[in-house]
Formats: sequence, structure tokens, C-alpha cells
Amino acid sequence: MSAKHDRVQAALELREPDRVPTLCVPQEYANVYEILGKKPLPLSFFMTNPYTSKVVDRLSPLLNTLGVMDSEMDKLAYDMAGAAVKLDYDAVWIEYVPVWRFRDSKVFEDIYGRYYDIVLDHDGNLTTPLYRGGMITSPADWQAWDKRPILRMPEKANRVFSGVMKDFGDRVAIFSSFFYGLFENTWQPMGFERFAVAVRKDKDFLRRIIKFYEDHYCLMVQALADAGVPYILYGDDMAYRSGPMLNPKMMDELYGDSFRRITETAHSLGLKIVVHSDGNLYPLLQWYADCGFDGVQSLEPTAGMELAQAKAMAGDRLCLIGNVDITHILVDADKDEVFEAVRESIKDAGPGGGYIISPTNTHPGMDPERMRWMKEAAEEYGRYPLEL
Repeated sequence: MSAKHDRVQAALELREPDRVPTLCVPQEYANVYEILGKKPLPLSFFMTNPYTSKVVDRLSPLLNTLGVMDSEMDKLAYDMAGAAVKLDYDAVWIEYVPVWRFRDSKVFEDIYGRYYDIVLDHDGNLTTPLYRGGMITSPADWQAWDKRPILRMPEKANRVFSGVMKDFGDRVAIFSSFFYGLFENTWQPMGFERFAVAVRKDKDFLRRIIKFYEDHYCLMVQALADAGVPYILYGDDMAYRSGPMLNPKMMDELYGDSFRRITETAHSLGLKIVVHSDGNLYPLLQWYADCGFDGVQSLEPTAGMELAQAKAMAGDRLCLIGNVDITHILVDADKDEVFEAVRESIKDAGPGGGYIISPTNTHPGMDPERMRWMKEAAEEYGRYPLEL
């Protein structure tokens, strides 16, 4: 393994590496294109012009048949890796999302049963679509839902990540990921109100869905292991800024055994697996460790997550990853602020090892120059033994 891979592996094993590792999260077209010097796609013209948008509306079924969005997601996965290599980060979180289909020029649907507003950034790039609701409102809808596109996901992920590993795997440690996790795939396709009713009145229906996605995720883990990826980043937002979206006891009742099977599958194949969720995760940290996750990513400061407290609560069981703010520090802070934020994060979570510094998530407004400053600051302050 390279020094970068050794560094990341040591942190995930809760050991001190030579330096605190850096994880790049370049998941937006705006970030990736600016880092790589690529021009944005002219999508805003096609989506917003009153004449061309009508053409897109009419051609949406053909665009879906041709796999236009799938091809874009394939390219973006490679570009994410390339962006991390250009920034010289130790690791990269590549989120592979070949799930979206055009309903028309304004709305996406996905293979799991959601629909979204299509969102474009200020340069006309696609950015994360805005979830609006679900299309699976009953057990009958779930039974009738066409699951064939979901079942094709392992083959697609294996193909793309095999290529990413071949081209970039020796230059950056790859954390592979795909949309969505079990919790989000349970509630979002039906909406939270229906989900909350089902939690009280129809747990058997929920368990059928959860079991399907548990089996699916284990197949995906196998496909990713076969592609040669060393790490999986399991993304599944489970918390608001105020705390978990569902009572932790109920989370364990519904999802605990499934999470344990997923992590056991990853470990049996020699992979480390990290869980990502935004929000305030204090009540879930020990549970994540109980479920077998090797680390937790995000640790969102704007949700009240403080690294020193997370380290005290679970730093002996989980590698802590993240905590660099994406609302100000990596958007418009000056260099001194970026360096100080990194120094504080390393001071709070770095002692003893088990910390990887990264942005909490992704955001089209993140500035590549500030991402470079974050890496430079980690190199300056993150050498072991720490002197902070």
C-alpha cells in the first residue's frame, strides 16, 4: 500500500498514522469541474429556455431509454477520483448515483420511487435534486414497483468502480458509496407521514422493504469488494439538527439487524465500512459502533456536533471523520480561518489516532482553493506526535 493508504487504514483501525489523513468530498459538478478545469454542461439553457425545455419534456422517455443520466453519473465517478488526485488528498468519497430518470425538464424520478425538483447551480450545472415526495403509498404499490433497475445496480457499480480502481486506486484511497441507505429508502418513497403511521400500525410492511434493501446492499458490498475497493461509505441520513429522526430504540428494532449483517458482510470480505449521516448524532454514536461500523462521517458542526465530545463518547470504538464546515469555512472563509478550523478539529479528535479530516458533506459553493488550504493545514498541524 502507498503512504496514503497506510495513513487511512491506520486511522480506521484507531491507530496513529504518520499524519491525520484527508478525505476529499468532491460530489458536485461545480466543484469537480473547477478543480479539473472543465467547462460546465449547458443544461440551464436546455432546462429553462421555454422552447428547448419543451423538447426535453417530449424527449424525456428517449433520454431515459438511452441512459443519459446513467452515463453522466459514470463520468462523474471518474471525475471525482481525478479531482481528489489533483488536490493530492489521501482519500476520496465517490458517491455513484445512476438512479435518476427524467419525468420532464423540471422533475426527476428515481428507481426507488421518489420524485425531485431538478436543481441547477449558478453555472448551469446539475446539483443535488430537491426531494419532493414518494410514489409508493401502499403495500400494493411496493409489490407492483418495477425493481429491475435496482437489481442491475451491483453490476453497474462493479463495472464503474473496477475502472476507477484501475485508473486511480494506487493514487488515492477510494471510499465507494451509492444512493441510498436502508432508512432513507424506507421512508422517502412513501413520505415521512405514511412512514410514521406504518411504524405504529404496519411494521411487517416496513420489514419487507427493509429486508429487500438489506439483501440488495449486501450484494452491492460483494460487487464493490470484487471491484477491489478497500472502503465503503454507507450514506443514510438519520438525524435532524435537533437529533435522530426516529427514536433510537425503534431504529435498532427496525434496522439494527440489517446494519449488522451489512457490516459483517463488508468485514468478511476484508473491507472497512463507515456510516454517514448529517444532523446531531450523539444519541446514535454508540449504536453505530454496536452495529459494527468502523467509523462515522459528517459530525456536522452546524448541527451541534463537537469533535471533543464525539471523541469522548465513541472515539475508542469509531474512527471520526469530518467536522469541517461547508457553510462558511470551505465557502468564503479567509485562509487563517480555514487553518484555525483544521487545527481545532485535529486538536479535538486527533490525539491517539482514529481521526480523518474532511468536509462534513458536499456543497456546490465549496471553493477548491479553500479545499487546498484544508489539506495544507492538515499537513501542517496533523503530524504525529501532535503538537497543538
